[in-house]
Amino acid sequence: MSSAFNLVLVDAKPDYLLKLQKMVNGIPFVNILFTANSGADCLKKLQQVKTEPDVIITDLLMPEIDGMGLAAILHYSRPSIPIIVLSELLSEFEIAELMDIGVKGFLSKKKLTRVILEQAINCVSYRQDFIDEAAFNPEQIDKALHHLKRLPYEKNITQKLTNKELLHLQFLVTMEDEEKIAEVMHVSLKTVQYYASKLRKKTDTRSKSGLLLFAIKNRWVKIYKAYVNSNH
Repeated sequence: MSSAFNLVLVDAKPDYLLKLQKMVNGIPFVNILFTANSGADCLKKLQQVKTEPDVIITDLLMPEIDGMGLAAILHYSRPSIPIIVLSELLSEFEIAELMDIGVKGFLSKKKLTRVILEQAINCVSYRQDFIDEAAFNPEQIDKALHHLKRLPYEKNITQKLTNKELLHLQFLVTMEDEEKIAEVMHVSLKTVQYYASKLRKKTDTRSKSGLLLFAIKNRWVKIYKAYVNSNH
C-alpha cells in the first residue's frame, strides 16, 4: 500500500473499537476516516463525509442494523466499497451468504493481530478475497457456497426487481420503523412507503409481513441468524 488509505471501523463495543483503532494506527499509510457504533450510525456518517472510504471493517452483532444488514445495504447502494467482516460468531455458512453479496474479507476477533489485519486490508483493496484460514475452514465455506447456489428461488420475479427496490427491501427487513428507515436513507417517509407498496405489488403479497417472508424465502435479503437468536 503506497498511498493514504481511508478506513471505516464499525463495532458496537467501545472497548473493542478502541482496540481496533490502536491496531490500525500501527499500519503505515492507513487513515481512519471515522468510526461508528452500528450499521445505522455508519450509513448516516457515510452521507456526511465527502471522502469515500477505501474499506469498511464491521462487526456482525450490532443494534438497529447489524453487520450482515449493513453489508447487504452497501452491496446495493455503494458496491465499490470493499467490506471486511470481523466477528467472534461467524460461521462458514454465514461467510458464504456474505460472499454472495460481495463481502471480501473475513476475520476472527479472537485471533486478530495487526499483521493479519494489514494483510486483509491490502488484499481486499485489490478486490481479492481474504479469509483467515486459521479461524475458518475453506472447504466448509466452498460447500456452503455450493449449497447456497442450489437453493430454489422465484427467478422471474427476481429479474423484475431493481437494485433500488432490493435496497429498500433490505431496509424493510432490517428495521421495523419506517420513519427510521427514511432518516437513515435520507429520503422522505412517503418514499419508503411508496417502495413498500410497489414491492408488494410486484411480489403479489398483501402485507409487510408477507412481503418480508417472501423476500427471505427467495434470498433477496440477508439476516444475521445470531442476532435473530439473541432476541428470542
